[in-house]
Amino acid sequence: MPLDSWWGAELLRGGADDAVWARAARPVTNGALRAEVTRLAALFGGQGIGPGCTVAVQGTPSFTQLWSIFALWSLGAQVLLPDPRLRGKDRAALFAQCAPQVQLVLGGAPRTDRFTEECEILVRRLPGGTPARTGHCLVQFSSGTTGRIKAVGRTPESLLGELNRLAAIPGMPGRGERVLLLDPVTHSFGLIGGVLHALNTGATVVFATGPLAAAARNAHVILGNPRHFELLAATPDALSLPRLRLAVSCGEILPQRGYDDFAERFGVLIGQAYGTTETGIVATDLGGRSGPRSIGLPAPGIRIAITGGVLHVHVPQSPYLYEHHPWVGGWLSTQDLVAWNPEHRALRLRGRVDAERARGTDVDLLEIETVLRAHRLVSNAVVLGDPVEAHVVGAAGLDEAELRAWCRGVLPDGNIPSRYHLMRELPLTPNGKTLRSRSGLREHRLAVESR
Repeated sequence: MPLDSWWGAELLRGGADDAVWARAARPVTNGALRAEVTRLAALFGGQGIGPGCTVAVQGTPSFTQLWSIFALWSLGAQVLLPDPRLRGKDRAALFAQCAPQVQLVLGGAPRTDRFTEECEILVRRLPGGTPARTGHCLVQFSSGTTGRIKAVGRTPESLLGELNRLAAIPGMPGRGERVLLLDPVTHSFGLIGGVLHALNTGATVVFATGPLAAAARNAHVILGNPRHFELLAATPDALSLPRLRLAVSCGEILPQRGYDDFAERFGVLIGQAYGTTETGIVATDLGGRSGPRSIGLPAPGIRIAITGGVLHVHVPQSPYLYEHHPWVGGWLSTQDLVAWNPEHRALRLRGRVDAERARGTDVDLLEIETVLRAHRLVSNAVVLGDPVEAHVVGAAGLDEAELRAWCRGVLPDGNIPSRYHLMRELPLTPNGKTLRSRSGLREHRLAVESR
């Protein structure tokens, strides 16, 4: 039986058959999970999928998606998880690079906002596919916020090591708790910090199939991104979250306003889980006591270094499957600017490295973004450094002179942007994150202006 022999077999064997593994519109027990994984493993095995087979899984977020991932792992396959929103030329480019042998298409048109319990599976053989060339069991894809999307591999050892680190962090979800998971399982924290950690500790994962407020009402823990917490705080009905003890944001920078609004309404500070696709979890401030700009302290067993103001994480082997540069010293640049906050004894984010210039800056870019967003006519902003340039989305009547005067009234001279670009909207990466590439922002601005 496949459940007995793969690297994550202990995760699936844990828990009584009648204990609830996950909930959506209905509960799914551990016994049902194991039965579905066994059934799909037999189905996929009959399609010729086995050890070393490369399989891209893309489509509707669902229990079917998770059962399929576990079944493929139990067969020894290498699972590729492109974001459901990755379409057209972006998906074609990744498939050309990774050359999966099989594609599992889940459901019809992908719905990334709502979870569907079960959906159909189309098993499609792809021409020119190649078997796995490495021992990575999971391939995910970087967000591409500062450049091109990269294929990132995780080995069974790295996944199990991360689960051990997560279990050692005080305050992480534990046995019997309901964990509302809003971060996609195609993302590192959603899959590992949400689904796999819950399996490892006996927590129950909850997925939203309807209104977000209804799914949140009985949650002990909410794992999401800033947009989710902003939506909950703005819910017009008399929403209360009486069981909520932990709210953790990941993936994007949490605005101060969103942090304050959520705390005022629900009495819970939004914490932070900081990591990268390449490394998994790096640092946490789960209780949110240091504020939205803090990423807390390194997770147990994580080695970090701050070089030129940029955070580096030690990774023993290169996580990149198709990059040919040598892996020297094992230190991976996160491309995030950080500083040590002695008051809170925690790491604090300052912004992102400008990838085109490949160097850090002493300027606190996120502080400038916060100042800009505080202007009554500004709805969003991205600031890049060296030289400091602000890309601002604002209402009619806003101009560069007013922005410059606003910043001069609040910021020290060395932190005032040298240029302000007024934009109708900020471009997003294929997986929905704000683009932080100077050339990408310029191309988007020119394209919009030419319409």
